[in-house]
Amino acid sequence: MSPETSELEIRRATSLDLPAIEVFLGDSYGAAAAYKNSERWIWQFCNAPGKPQGDSAPSVWIACEGSRVVGQIAVQDARAWFAGRQIDAGWIVDVMILPAFRGRGLGHLIHAAVVKDRATVVTLTMAPATRRMAERAACVTLGPTSQFIRPHAVSARTVCRYLSHKIDSGTRYRRLFAFLRRVAAGPYILAAVARLSVAVRQLFRRRSSCLSRCEMTEVDRFDAGYDQFWQALRPRFPAIHDRSADSLNWRFSECPGLTYRKFILRRDGDISGVVITRTCEATELPAGIIADILCDPEDAGTLDALIELAQTTLNPVCEYLEAAASTPQYCAALQRAGFTAVRTMRPTVVCDNARLKADIEKSAQGWHFTKGDHDWDQIHPV
Repeated sequence: MSPETSELEIRRATSLDLPAIEVFLGDSYGAAAAYKNSERWIWQFCNAPGKPQGDSAPSVWIACEGSRVVGQIAVQDARAWFAGRQIDAGWIVDVMILPAFRGRGLGHLIHAAVVKDRATVVTLTMAPATRRMAERAACVTLGPTSQFIRPHAVSARTVCRYLSHKIDSGTRYRRLFAFLRRVAAGPYILAAVARLSVAVRQLFRRRSSCLSRCEMTEVDRFDAGYDQFWQALRPRFPAIHDRSADSLNWRFSECPGLTYRKFILRRDGDISGVVITRTCEATELPAGIIADILCDPEDAGTLDALIELAQTTLNPVCEYLEAAASTPQYCAALQRAGFTAVRTMRPTVVCDNARLKADIEKSAQGWHFTKGDHDWDQIHPV
């Protein structure tokens, strides 16, 4: 520990720290802190179904200067199925250091405290500083995960909001975005090009509806019948985070502040797939989120039907769709439906178990991720 950090206390938080953490979140996130409130904090870090048995403390590690919280790394506890066995593989989330305390290696110290208690942690989307923490901890870098969009009805107003947000966030392309924002016709041209690109792609990809051969049911919660489908399906993926009814109900039915629609597709009476969607809030850009798709990756017909169902549900109430996938068959299905990859992530795994880490290195390309993994899908105000 350097002299600059020697007077800071690094430890696991308790529920008594929540008031100080709420002040810290307000200082860190500004207006967005309203979406990191205590209800979500308790749901995410105290009640996650992947929490290790007998562990009742919040899965949050903090750095304190006296009674003031100045840094935090949290873990959204989770289970994963890897090579046929279940492992604890929580998500590293909410990595924040107050500006006055950055550049001292404080994030690395908090991260080291986390991995003492959580032997395997996964990060999907991350800032460069968080990636450096994982790399210093000798992480395994996994195969790519792509983010996709389909701008079927994007408007000039939405383009203006997006450009303004990117300019304010300090992106390295802010000068280009500022130029496009200043040009009177710029947002209109960009919106028209986006809509035209989707129309042209679909013109050459006309195909009959896949939904006509399926039975669709919207559900509030997943039950034991779904769990039978999940148990049979999970061996089809080399590595996948838990999607049992318990986990999906926690993530998509009990999540504070977000409302998801959950659909089950059946063929000949048997469950063949699941799709989960969300319409963005007014404070966000007008997107429709395909939060999760789940079916046999070799079942192209069901994949196409699930994406078609999501489009049918979301298109009338949004201007563009967002989705994400790492499994090649899922990526191909999204592209067939007119989605374009716009961003690529390289997730990381930090693992303190040498044998498990070696196995993960051998299977680095086989992990299955969607927008519903990590805490990727949350409210992002613009």
